[in-house]
Amino acid sequence: MPWITRIAPSPTGDMHLGTARTAYFNWLAAKASGGKFILRIDDTDSARDNPAYTDVIYDVIDWLGLDYDNTFKQSDRLHAYKTMADILVDGNKAMVLDNGAIALIYDQTMPTSWNDEIAGTVPITDTDIKNSLQNLILMRGDGTPTYHFATVCDDSLSNVNWIIRGHDHISNTCKHIAIYHAMDAAIPKYSHVGLIFQGGKKMSKRDGAASVLTYKDQGYDPDAMLNYMLRMGWGPAVDDKSTSMLDRDAAIKLFLTGGKMKNAPAGMDLAKLDSFDRKYKAKKGL
Repeated sequence: MPWITRIAPSPTGDMHLGTARTAYFNWLAAKASGGKFILRIDDTDSARDNPAYTDVIYDVIDWLGLDYDNTFKQSDRLHAYKTMADILVDGNKAMVLDNGAIALIYDQTMPTSWNDEIAGTVPITDTDIKNSLQNLILMRGDGTPTYHFATVCDDSLSNVNWIIRGHDHISNTCKHIAIYHAMDAAIPKYSHVGLIFQGGKKMSKRDGAASVLTYKDQGYDPDAMLNYMLRMGWGPAVDDKSTSMLDRDAAIKLFLTGGKMKNAPAGMDLAKLDSFDRKYKAKKGL
């Protein structure tokens, strides 16, 4: 089956290793299945978004050689979100609140669980319903979409059928399932991979060592970086010397059927990255 995947970074800081790794996994799934890979810029947070970081995102993706079939910015699609919100209101799937915001009307017929391709069945609990799904805001009073609504609208309109993302998004999935259900849209396949840790804490945009630009500027080989990121969250079925170095072509062949993604946390090992860097540069005669 051709998988249509996406990566959707927000331009609020330098692109970090976790996002780049997720981009690579989505790219591999699309390439391995003859599908499509979409690069979307989630820039609807006007208070935090910085256009300079949009340039950084494209720079990193280009440096890693992850060619995409389509790219767009959410800020150019505000009309699409308003149109979908109005459709939901007209269909009694959402309601307009006193402050002008639009909220989802919880539907008791929505699924009571969803499947994570790595972890298995994840129940949607009464706590999820009470804290996350009842009166879930879709559009703010200022007419801008929330992250959850814009995400589901774009994934649905782009026919994304497999979402591979970090484990920190797993709590968002019940909200997205509810919105898909209200839209009467097909729910994609989900896979949540383990996060990347360094020194016992999750790496983030605020962590300088997490920025992919740091490694680009230090002269690391992009193929070494891809190989390194691949092994942080994915492992081959046959893990020996024959699979220790997997360039992007080899990774495409193995990603879907010759290995599996993992939801366990991955630790930074810069010595391993340095080793990959030396091997790839030697292979290329650099």
